[in-house]
Amino acid sequence: MRAFFCIPIPDPLRGRLHDIAEGLRAQTKMRVSWVARQNYHITVRFIGDIDPGLLVNLEKLCRALCEGVAPFECSLERVGAFPNIDRARVLWVGGEPPPSFRRLMQALTDALVDLGFPRTKKESLIHVTVARVKDSPDPALPDLIAELNPIAPMKMMADRIVLMESTLTQRGAVYASLFTAKLGNQQQ
Repeated sequence: MRAFFCIPIPDPLRGRLHDIAEGLRAQTKMRVSWVARQNYHITVRFIGDIDPGLLVNLEKLCRALCEGVAPFECSLERVGAFPNIDRARVLWVGGEPPPSFRRLMQALTDALVDLGFPRTKKESLIHVTVARVKDSPDPALPDLIAELNPIAPMKMMADRIVLMESTLTQRGAVYASLFTAKLGNQQQ
């Protein structure tokens, strides 16, 4: 099973993210796979294909490390692209990661390394993927994104992380929650 850890996006923000994605869709000409509104999330760590037998250990380590990180605020305040705006492969809405997000990522990475997963690079920002570019990006994309930025900040409280299973289909990815771990000393 293919899996990743993420922070879910509240419904009101999903609507605002969808509006940004639809604006980009209407103003660009390129072959793009648009992320379904219900699939918006902030990735904490992609772990790839895993043995379902690891789920118990993954849930145990996740719950333990989440207890040590208090809920925190995230702010999505700009539109961008990976690897960069001129060679866009992924379009995103994101912002600077708060210190608590960095601590959560580091704790999760360290715990996953102890379970045999490879270490990954630290994220330089938090982001929600809204589209994946299939061919060459539209030459107008850099100007369009420059006009959009900065966007009105979208603030949200991150109070849990979810391990999601991602099943790839011809209609796009279908996500299913495998477990949720609340941050801080909240009741599960």
